Amino acid sequence: MPVLMIGLSHNTAAPVEVRERLAFTAPGAAEHALAYLRSRLAPVGGQCVLLSTCNRTELYVSGVDLSTDQLADLLMGARGFADGDPCRREWPPYLVEKRDHRAVEHLFRVTAGLESMILGENDIVRQVKEAFSRSADAGACHSGAILEVFHAALRVSGDVRTKMDLGRGAFSIGHAAAQLAENIHGSLAGRTVLLLGAGAMSETTARHLAASGASSVLVANRTYDRAVALAEGLGGRAIHYDAFPEQLVSADIVIASTAAPHSVVHREMVEGAMKNRPRRRPLYLIDIAVPRDIDGDVGDIDGVYLFNIDHLQQMVEEELAGRRKRAQKAEVVIHEEALACASRLRTAQVAGPIVTGVRARHHAIVEGELSRLRQRLSHLSEADWRAIEASFAAVENKIAHQPTVRIKEYAAASEAAKIETVRELFGLENALHDAQQEEAAARRA
Repeated sequence: MPVLMIGLSHNTAAPVEVRERLAFTAPGAAEHALAYLRSRLAPVGGQCVLLSTCNRTELYVSGVDLSTDQLADLLMGARGFADGDPCRREWPPYLVEKRDHRAVEHLFRVTAGLESMILGENDIVRQVKEAFSRSADAGACHSGAILEVFHAALRVSGDVRTKMDLGRGAFSIGHAAAQLAENIHGSLAGRTVLLLGAGAMSETTARHLAASGASSVLVANRTYDRAVALAEGLGGRAIHYDAFPEQLVSADIVIASTAAPHSVVHREMVEGAMKNRPRRRPLYLIDIAVPRDIDGDVGDIDGVYLFNIDHLQQMVEEELAGRRKRAQKAEVVIHEEALACASRLRTAQVAGPIVTGVRARHHAIVEGELSRLRQRLSHLSEADWRAIEASFAAVENKIAHQPTVRIKEYAAASEAAKIETVRELFGLENALHDAQQEEAAARRA
């Protein structure tokens, strides 16, 4: 059976209100949905993985062939929309469906970060792993194509990210500011960072700085409680806003991102601090505020290096161009890997039952002959019989080897006529049907 995918994301035409309502990100929502999906799919041999993030909801299914409408109904039912709910009529046009190698390639692209809002971002790998583990824990996926596809997606993503550095470099102003600070000093270990402002931009920058090893972070904000909250989250220390000029003496890097309508760091302030700093100890000021927090002429002071948001934006744009080039190379690798994975799945799907049937035929003949031989040669010892059985098994494997190779080749090349000939030669039509019926009955039991 093929691998199927249906879902929506920020890359589709679905507006944000649709994406929000179809998400399974609330506590327990994904687990409840997986129980529903398992109850619908398991009785017919289907398996699934449900991937739901803030910008993406996708259902991957294998082991059962479903129409587009059936897939959409399955996803809507998992979300809890009743048959009469307007969403069942209004939302299907927003859903995107992919099948076979296209579904495989889509998952590979998602896991590698090529479908993310931030190209090459790393968090999607964790989200895919968690979705896979959650689905496995719920009993919704446990074998076959779905496992191979997700294992391959994670492997290929790791290879692509390692070889092509998809997630390397600054991709936001906050990240760029932290990277610039790290580039300046080589290492932030032992360095003191002073944050002016405790808003979203400051927090993002500070978290990047902390991850880069900054050993001392001071936070100054007009609302002191906000400075305390941010400092505690970073393992730093809050200071009263009026005291920040005094800290310019000891700080190595200053990140300015206040919401002030005018500059808050002036030339006289910095000149006074530089007089009290150890000789030749530079001060780096990174202004990410709009309007600017630091007067432009501050950068003219000896030993002071001023960078503003234009410098950071250039870093982001250069990184974006670099990532796009690296992503183009990754596209080629992912396309080839997805085709290879889909080919393996198709080969296993077609060849597996036939190879099993051929070997079963061979084994039945060998067992029958051994049984008759035992009756005629009952005087032989158990050691002799073990040797005879080993010889028969070796002959059986050698006889089955070439047909097995050819069957897999026919399946990989999609040579249906040759596959059908093999079935007829070994009389497998009814045998395979009976086996499938027995398997289905076992699942229902």
